[in-house]
Amino acid sequence: MRQLIHIFLSCLMLTSCSTAAALPETPPEHLVPAEQAAQILPEVPEPGRMPELFPLDQEAEEGAAPEEGSPAPETPVEPLPETQRVVDPTRPMVALTFDDGPHAVYTDQILDILEKNGAVATFFEVARNLPKAPDAVRRAVDLGCEIGSHSYRHANLGKMDQAAQQADQAAADAIFQEVLGTTPTLLRPPYGSMNKTLKTTCGRSIVTWSIDTEDWLSKDADKVVASVQNAGNLDGQVILLHSIYGSTVEATEVLVPWLLEQGYQLVTISELIQLRFGDQVEPNRSYNYDYFRFHVPPLPAATEPAAA
Repeated sequence: MRQLIHIFLSCLMLTSCSTAAALPETPPEHLVPAEQAAQILPEVPEPGRMPELFPLDQEAEEGAAPEEGSPAPETPVEPLPETQRVVDPTRPMVALTFDDGPHAVYTDQILDILEKNGAVATFFEVARNLPKAPDAVRRAVDLGCEIGSHSYRHANLGKMDQAAQQADQAAADAIFQEVLGTTPTLLRPPYGSMNKTLKTTCGRSIVTWSIDTEDWLSKDADKVVASVQNAGNLDGQVILLHSIYGSTVEATEVLVPWLLEQGYQLVTISELIQLRFGDQVEPNRSYNYDYFRFHVPPLPAATEPAAA
């Protein structure tokens, strides 16, 4: 019996040794390097967050960030609303006018000044000059400026008979039509020269001026600016300039912001006649020095805003 117990204990010890040899030797956790511990220990979720058993589909998840390398979704850009120029009939107005153009350089420079200041003017163009700068004339129209005729070749219309006047206008109209797709309704005869025949048969509104800067004579920007700034009350006045001189461009760069600072609105001839004088722009009618200088109506009272 004692011999049998001894044999049994021996077998049991052999079995325990074999099992221990099969297991890998793993040192205590606090002795295992961090790299190995990360492989041995299971990942522990962050506090308050359950481990994800099945990863979510990012494309289906609302608000998920796009995968790296994929193009970002385009955000639709709404176009800015176009601002419309408004003329206040209760405030003083001035019309700048430029003759003898268009000029291949100076007309665009004048338009740059007007556009920068949100202002407009009226350009009385010599028709045969239009092919030299057609884009500038079209740009003037796009900016809200007004285009009038200054004859076909800057001829003295007041010394012509009706047939010669009509021939000049027909030649001018053909070029205006080709460049702008329309013909002017305003006519400024060169030198301000006109006769009864032109006034009654030209089919246009004849417009002269009330303030002559004589920029063509001085070609001096300071003198041009002074001629306007020293002219007194400018409300309702038409200022004569020429778009073919660099000195006039320099003067315009000073005059436009100065006029606005003085409280004047810069308008076209038609706007001045209709909104400041309360009149109509009619064909075969002359709007001259006396009209602009001595028939400016008083400004109407501004309308009080309605009480809330």
